[in-house]
Amino acid sequence: MDQFVLRKLESLGLEPNQEADPLVWLRRVHFALIGLPPSVSEVRAFLADVRGPLADESADAYEKVVDQLLASPHFGERMALPWLDIARYADTYGYQSDVGMRVWPYRDWVIQAFNDNLGYDQFLSWQIAGDLIPNASVAQKTATAFNRLHRQTNEGGSVEEEYRIEYASDRMQTTGTAFMGLTMECARCHD
Repeated sequence: MDQFVLRKLESLGLEPNQEADPLVWLRRVHFALIGLPPSVSEVRAFLADVRGPLADESADAYEKVVDQLLASPHFGERMALPWLDIARYADTYGYQSDVGMRVWPYRDWVIQAFNDNLGYDQFLSWQIAGDLIPNASVAQKTATAFNRLHRQTNEGGSVEEEYRIEYASDRMQTTGTAFMGLTMECARCHD
């Protein structure tokens, strides 16, 4: 990829930025992969690898840091955030008294899916219909909580059919956005 970017920059008469200082790079990669800054001990160890007397022998210092961060449980937490936002994850119903919903196992499933590097096809199909897989595992069934992550009313006197339609419309919109990157809100009124 770098070669393509470099070629385009050169064709425009531009030069790439200078290589980032090792400490700047370390902070950037930490925030990008786990959303947390490096600890003092991590900074010291990395700088000793890249600036110490054996720096020439530690050419893989950058690779080691990335591998460690990818193996961290915080990696899944960081990567899960955008998906949980798209899925509209919340621990409450979202209406009136906003009573809590016990859907945190879904959140934990998403984090674990990223940490386990679950294939994208499985990540999506389990959320749509994991409970329909023959002999579905607990994880596959838990993934289908995606289909229940919408505002729900527990108000006495609400019209059941009205909210059934509201829930179906909400999930259709969220599914279209999450899985296809499309707004489906027009389909609420138009087929």
